Amino acid sequence: MRVVLIEDHPFFRLGLRVLLTRMGGYEVVAEAGTAREAFPLIETFRPDLVLMDIVLPGMDGVVATREIIRRLPGVKVLIVSGQDGTHDVCDALAAGAIGYALKSETTEALLDALERVSRGESYVTPTLVERMAAASSDRDGAGAVLDVLSEREREVFRLAADCRLPQEIASELCLARKTVDTHLNRINRKLGLRNRADLVKLGVDLGLVHGLRMSRPMS
Repeated sequence: MRVVLIEDHPFFRLGLRVLLTRMGGYEVVAEAGTAREAFPLIETFRPDLVLMDIVLPGMDGVVATREIIRRLPGVKVLIVSGQDGTHDVCDALAAGAIGYALKSETTEALLDALERVSRGESYVTPTLVERMAAASSDRDGAGAVLDVLSEREREVFRLAADCRLPQEIASELCLARKTVDTHLNRINRKLGLRNRADLVKLGVDLGLVHGLRMSRPMS
């Protein structure tokens, strides 16, 4: 698996490179200290995986994730950060990141994160998942919240909450991209959601995002 590292702290970047090299099966093809430095490298080397901090000089990892996926659809982006705010996780996943790991995790946990995202599974540090769920544990009637959606809207919701991009949802459900966008707009309106981050968070709260619970891959 070809990897690009985007990290402004040289020593941590070195640690990631060493870890990947020792694992085997990974090749670090380029490194950068900022997202803007990384964009041309990503277009040149076309990696399978990008490991990136969320706090970067000039452009944060959320904005960078959107731009990277726009330039190279299908690339996996794993955020590896010291920021442990649940809003950071939701924003990153809504932008298209496949996972969010904390720098404070053990080497074994980081290895597990890498192996999971390599297989196409989502990954979020377990303690963050627990905090995200606890943050809205007082929501009344959460288990029945999707009853207001049609069967097709529930299908779209589950895929969108599991970090699938609209074009991926369209392909999986054999729908036109515009149709998916229409469903997403209706879902947001019916559930009172403001954006994709709210949708992802609700999916986590309802226990529908299996990858985030470290279970089976996105489906």
